[in-house]
Amino acid sequence: MISDDIRLGDIITEDDNGDIILLGFPYDEGVRRNNGRVGAKSGPNAFRQLLKRTGTVINAEYDDLDIRKYVKVSDGGNINENLSLEEAHQQLEERVTHLIRNNKIPFVVGGGNDQSYPNASGLLNNSKSIYVINIDAHLDVRPLKEGNKAHSGSPFRQLIEDERFHRNPSNRFIEFASQGSQCSIEHVNYLRSKSPLTNIIWYQTIRDDPLTPFQSIIKSAEEQNCDIFVSFDIDSIISASCPGVSAPASVGLSAQQACDLAFIAGQSFHVKLMDMSEYNPIVEEYRTGKLITLIFYHFILGRAKAIRDSQ
Repeated sequence: MISDDIRLGDIITEDDNGDIILLGFPYDEGVRRNNGRVGAKSGPNAFRQLLKRTGTVINAEYDDLDIRKYVKVSDGGNINENLSLEEAHQQLEERVTHLIRNNKIPFVVGGGNDQSYPNASGLLNNSKSIYVINIDAHLDVRPLKEGNKAHSGSPFRQLIEDERFHRNPSNRFIEFASQGSQCSIEHVNYLRSKSPLTNIIWYQTIRDDPLTPFQSIIKSAEEQNCDIFVSFDIDSIISASCPGVSAPASVGLSAQQACDLAFIAGQSFHVKLMDMSEYNPIVEEYRTGKLITLIFYHFILGRAKAIRDSQ
């Protein structure tokens, strides 16, 4: 630690005692099953290396906001790396369930996007009604593979088909920043058939201002007293800023927009869970890793500001 330049890595403890708990999901078997480029299993540990110098802890741009006064951040480690994917999903769901039950906010870094169903399931285990917002270029509602095997393209079909989710008329699933060039019409029609449980907000309709509609979704969930899960597949970010993913996007959200979305999510006390998927340091490590640590930082910063403003 440099005493006059304290960074996020200097204040994160290695335990489950924080308000926000970083978890790693070091698996890309789901990506392989979905015919994607593997490498995301190395994402959580690469993320941690770059997180050490992310900061600052006292942000002068927000009236000298000192994160330490309002939020404690812990690193809860990785899901066991020596499991089958199905066992890893089960362990992840159990960890997320336990943390939320104890009023912690899990922030899960993958790893493939298949992590998002066990994460959502952990929230369902604790909440009466939920909003799930999938920030993603893709819809990820593909059917399971032969043998009912989950993969990186199936998590939100699993969620929608989960009786705990679709039998509650207050629940909502929102696809956010979806790109028509990346989404099969069959999958679009599947989601249309599930309306009003589901909704698609296309990238082309929000590309100039994604923040206002995102804030509107958050406000709607808050007004209905629903808990919120924000799932962020970073392939929704333009590849010029975020090349280290299995499926880079030639167009997409800007780096600033991605950080702003995370900040808005952090500001809502109804957001109980967030994940980031598909960081693949084998494809590209440094530029993408620096961005996603900054996204995590902005989530924490948003929560710290919300707490300060509420006092």
